[in-house]
Amino acid sequence: MYARSLLIALLGLFLSSAQARAQPANGVPSVETRSDSLVPRAALLRSAILPGWGQHYNGKPYKALFFAGASATLFSMAAAEQRALDDARSPQEHEDRIARRNTRILFFALSATLASIDAYVDAHLAHFADRWDVHAGPDGSRFTLYIDLPSKEN
Repeated sequence: MYARSLLIALLGLFLSSAQARAQPANGVPSVETRSDSLVPRAALLRSAILPGWGQHYNGKPYKALFFAGASATLFSMAAAEQRALDDARSPQEHEDRIARRNTRILFFALSATLASIDAYVDAHLAHFADRWDVHAGPDGSRFTLYIDLPSKEN
């Protein structure tokens, strides 16, 4: 139940913010780009508090839904296993359920950690322009990747 309400709330948040970004308040697009305003630490903290929130902050709605869904699913699975502890018929089954619950809690913690790291890295990489191109020969025999790396000029 908690996971469903969390996913519905996140979906509503993403849809409302997507509409707000699509229509500027005064009708004139701002000069500042989204990547200029991203703070990596803010993305990391947001994703640590609620997995997927940092990806949403970075402007990656599909990644946000993925991380939010994965974390909510793993959390609800751990909660279901916790509730099922009272239904164990033997001490061995009780220990098995505790082990499964602990494993699911570990997977939830890993997914939240990965979401935080991903949000942090995405916020850092948002300042780089897409300066790469891929070319293939007409018969597919030749493959070339061009990467334009920014250089510091003193």
